[in-house]
Amino acid sequence: MANVWGLDVQQVRDLATNLDREADSIDQILSKLTGVLNNTQWTGPDATAFRNDWQGSHSTALRKVGAALRDVAGAARANAAAQEQVSS
Repeated sequence: MANVWGLDVQQVRDLATNLDREADSIDQILSKLTGVLNNTQWTGPDATAFRNDWQGSHSTALRKVGAALRDVAGAARANAAAQEQVSS
């Protein structure tokens, strides 16, 4: 079996578009859940701890996932552009 190098430019661009779309979905989910939490009637130390965890580690983790998806989308686009340049 021969080794094949390269990529299908359009498929990789489509992949990048999907990665960006899913990053946007994560942003929307984060915003929606934060809104629901902020509008939830809940007081006391458990509520405070939960909100602090949400605002601190949990929402930060989701933002990082979204940013990582956007980073790899950019890398995929760069690879597609490089392949297109080499192939032309």
